Formats: sequence, structure tokens, C-alpha cells
Amino acid sequence: MLVRMPPLLQLTDVSYTYGSYLALNQVSFDVNTGELVVLAGRNGAGKTTLLRCIAGWNQITAGRVDLQGTSIYQVERVMRRNLILVPDTPPFYNDLTVGEHLQFIAQVNRLVDWRGAAQDLLKRFGLTANQAALPAALSRGQRYKLALCMALLVDPQLLLLDEPFGPLDPFSAHQLWDDLWARRERGKTVLLSSHQSPLNVRPDRYLFMEGGDLVADGTPDELKDALHAGSNSLDDLLGATIAHVESQSQAQEV
Repeated sequence: MLVRMPPLLQLTDVSYTYGSYLALNQVSFDVNTGELVVLAGRNGAGKTTLLRCIAGWNQITAGRVDLQGTSIYQVERVMRRNLILVPDTPPFYNDLTVGEHLQFIAQVNRLVDWRGAAQDLLKRFGLTANQAALPAALSRGQRYKLALCMALLVDPQLLLLDEPFGPLDPFSAHQLWDDLWARRERGKTVLLSSHQSPLNVRPDRYLFMEGGDLVADGTPDELKDALHAGSNSLDDLLGATIAHVESQSQAQEV
């Protein structure tokens, strides 16, 4: 008998409120092992809140978040080993250097033979010469690159990234996309939020949010056909999604 494995990540009717403000409204979707999924939407759509809820940083108001078939609140220790969120403004220890941050992460996660991988990450993200620098001496883009190096060194099953391309130069953005795609090909999973993406790259799926609602979910080509978009680029698909949502809202008001 074939046993069907649950999705790696499953959200069921997830809602979250800030006081009386409904930031997430019954959001449901699955992410399977080995997918690279982009979460997109306008400012205030709920993307960052959603990622924080998935990571357990925000306690959801209602619904359920499952990792490998079990609630994240029941398997917090397992979740911490298998899920990492890199926020748009990563925190650091002010008195630890770039190199010491990687050493700290390796020790906390009990990594073995990690130094070669750490040096490779620093080289790929242009931080080799900054190993003795403190975070305060780095630019915003360099700080985000350090956070990426720390997360990629641990190599979790599910990597969550909040607006990773915003702080990066075009070369580094392509470098990151190549690294994320390589993770996908090794069976790892990536869910990232973004207003933009490197040119001529496509994820497995897009999830589009608007006003706390999940309003579209599909592959680039599926969404292009369904929304009659000009192309399957992020800009065209997001624009077509917003236009579709606004037209539905106007029709309901009539």
C-alpha cells in the first residue's frame, strides 16, 4: 500500500491579528519538499507577518501551521533544526566578528567540518576580506549577506527569506538565486517573500497576497494563463493579480 507523505509545510486557515487589525485572514497553502516558492504582494499585504508565523516568531491567532505533518508548536526543538527564517533586517551580536558569527552558528548547531563550507560561502558572497569586521562596520547589503551565510551554513530543510533581494546588488542577487536553486535540486525547500527577483529566473510557484488574503497560487505559466498577464514575470503577474482583485472588489460594490 502506497503511503502518501504529508507536505513539508502546511498552513490551514491561518489568521493573525495585531490588536483589532486582521493581518492574515484564513491563509491556507502547502509547500512540498524540494520546491522554491516566492511569496509576493504589495506593502502591507501580510508577507512578513506570514513568514514570522511560519517560523513561530509570532503566535498565530487561529488556524494551524504544520511542519512535516506536525504542529510547529508541538515540535519546537525539531523545528529549530529544520527551519530558519532570515528577516529583512537580521540581528547580530555587536561584539562578534563576521568569522565569529559563523563559528558561533556552527557550534550552536553542532556542525562538523564546517570551516570549508563557511569559507566557500564567504567567498561566494564577497565577505572573505571582512572576516575580522564587526557587523557595525558592514553595509546593509553585507549584513544581509552575513545572515545568508549563517543560514546556508546550517542548511535547513526549509529556508524562509524575507525580501532577500532588496539589500543586494544585481550580481549578488543572481548569486543567491543560483545558491537557492542548487538547494532545491538537493531536495531542500525555499519560501521567500519578494517585490522583485533577478531577471530571467522563475520559481516553481508564486503565492500572491493582498490585504492579508492569499489571492493566487500557481506556477508562473498557470498564473499567466489564468490572469491573462503579458508574461510570466513577477512584475506582470503581480500587476495582473492586483488588477484582478481590484476589479472583483469593484464588482462587489456595485
